[in-house]
Amino acid sequence: MIKKQWVLQWLLLISVFIFTTISANQIYADPLTIEPNEGIDVILVIDTSGSMRTADPERIALEAATLFMNMMETRNSRIGIVGFSGTLHTVMPLTPINDPAIRDDIRQTINRFVYHGWTDIGLALHTAAEMILNDPISGNSPMIILFTDGRIDIPHGWHGRNIEISYEDAEWAINAVGNIAPIYTIGLNHDGTLHIEFLQNIANRTGARYYIADEAASLPQIFNEIFASHIRSSITEIATIVADGETYTDVLIPIPSAFVSEANIIMLSSRPITNVRLFDPSGQEVFFDGEAYTLTYANRYSMIKVLEPMIGEWLLSVQGLPEDRITVNLIYNYNVSVWANIEQPGNTSPLFNPSNPIIVQAMFQADLPPQQMGAIFDEAVAELFVYDMDMNLIETLQMYHDGAIFSLDFIPTPMQDVRISIRVTHSGFEQTTTFLTINYDPAMLEALTAESEEAIDLTPEPMEAPTPEITPVPLVYPIDSGINSIVFILIGVAMALVIAVLLLRVFTLRQTRQRIFTGHLEIRALLSDGKYTSLETPDLSTFVGQISFTEFLNNSLGQKSKKFISSGIPLGDIYFQPSMQGQQPVIQVINKGTRCQISDDAGNIKSKKKFLWASECSLVFLVPGEYAKIETTYRAYED
Repeated sequence: MIKKQWVLQWLLLISVFIFTTISANQIYADPLTIEPNEGIDVILVIDTSGSMRTADPERIALEAATLFMNMMETRNSRIGIVGFSGTLHTVMPLTPINDPAIRDDIRQTINRFVYHGWTDIGLALHTAAEMILNDPISGNSPMIILFTDGRIDIPHGWHGRNIEISYEDAEWAINAVGNIAPIYTIGLNHDGTLHIEFLQNIANRTGARYYIADEAASLPQIFNEIFASHIRSSITEIATIVADGETYTDVLIPIPSAFVSEANIIMLSSRPITNVRLFDPSGQEVFFDGEAYTLTYANRYSMIKVLEPMIGEWLLSVQGLPEDRITVNLIYNYNVSVWANIEQPGNTSPLFNPSNPIIVQAMFQADLPPQQMGAIFDEAVAELFVYDMDMNLIETLQMYHDGAIFSLDFIPTPMQDVRISIRVTHSGFEQTTTFLTINYDPAMLEALTAESEEAIDLTPEPMEAPTPEITPVPLVYPIDSGINSIVFILIGVAMALVIAVLLLRVFTLRQTRQRIFTGHLEIRALLSDGKYTSLETPDLSTFVGQISFTEFLNNSLGQKSKKFISSGIPLGDIYFQPSMQGQQPVIQVINKGTRCQISDDAGNIKSKKKFLWASECSLVFLVPGEYAKIETTYRAYED
């Protein structure tokens, strides 16, 4: 829940909010640069305890882990494995995956895992962190993925360990690598025993995300999302197919520009896909050679990786088992990287000064001539996303460029420690930087807040009522006219200052109100099977700034958001932003894609990319030609 607190600082009249918690993951006030990465160094930490036999009888978690490896950039990336239960049964060091034979060996290693034993998460995380620290490669982006279905559970004295020691090891791992390697956590909560807060804490403190699944069938999609998040790309759902077991279904795969260095086509299904064919834009069928074109498959997915794909529309032809539902996703890897830098000039302290802005910068790194690079800046848009330490989106700010670099002078509102990332969008690519954590000096924050509160305390001290007395006849003395003029001038200046403060407060409240959502949505979905979902009423008032429809549903509904996202409607292309129309709160709707059609309840299509959504009005979101749709009504209320 976002707390609203408005204060005015005398003379400067700045809005501030107290947040003095200091994270273990600190970014110092000296200039910090995040360089683009060549490959990924990932450690897969996989729980194989005995409870997994019930939670994942089809061993989908192991398939999802191999799917992640198959999606990775193969030329420079490495993968390590830590398989654990009450002990470590498999530890594979970081290994290059540029050789197909090595990738096959890794797949076989994972497939041989046996579910049995207790659960020592701390020991596994400690080992994974040491692997990251002891074997770094310059330019590679390190990360850890922890998968578990429960909580730390070992008998006291088990191999000289106990539950307390395991938690201490987990804490050591967070502190050791939290500022260089995000630790993504996935929890399979099949029986309600999952330690959700533990997994959430690990992810939040390391700048990653956590995922909670009720069933193993959703794990491949989760691994998809983690991969896209870490390579700073996005998942595009191309199509959903219902196979008949005989005919091939054709799906167009767009390659929009020469900036795409890899295209990953992921087909998720509940049963094995029987046949897959791929044709390039010239109509020529490609041969899967394990190098330029790689096809991998398992019971729950098939995947095609294409290196340096030709620009244009490719054709994917898929044949599946009868009535099997196949979702086709597309993830691009680009040859343009985003370089990010934050600094606070003149500050040599290890923490940032809350009184001064921080300079946030971003630029491209690509093997292109300067003239072409300047054209990319003109066609690109850079946005700064600001999150609190619990990874709730606070605000989205537009950055500006001079033809060579995007930049923005930044002070968070409200003032608090934050995490930031930069997303750069171009018609040919999209890139998002890793998260940077900004910690402020707590003493400076406290002093700034105290100064603000003292400055705005204009309430006069109460005066005792005088005792009535017999008023004597006054003696009149002449008053110097110069003193009289000064008194009136001082009174006028004081009144002007009071009026200015009041006007600024009104203006600040109004401006801030325009950045905070009001009310709630009433939302339900008509799915492709002809059934409506139950009506949900997610609250809007806990969000500020621009947010995508998908982010809003995930953050407000949690697991319930799946039924809306599974509709196949590209909700990630739809963004909401709070606004005001006169005195009435409204929502500005922004459609950044081309597939989602929006109409009002009368059937009038909203053809503009941006429009205002008033309270008590309904909107319908759908993909033309598809059966599924999402019906949403906005209802505002006063605070």
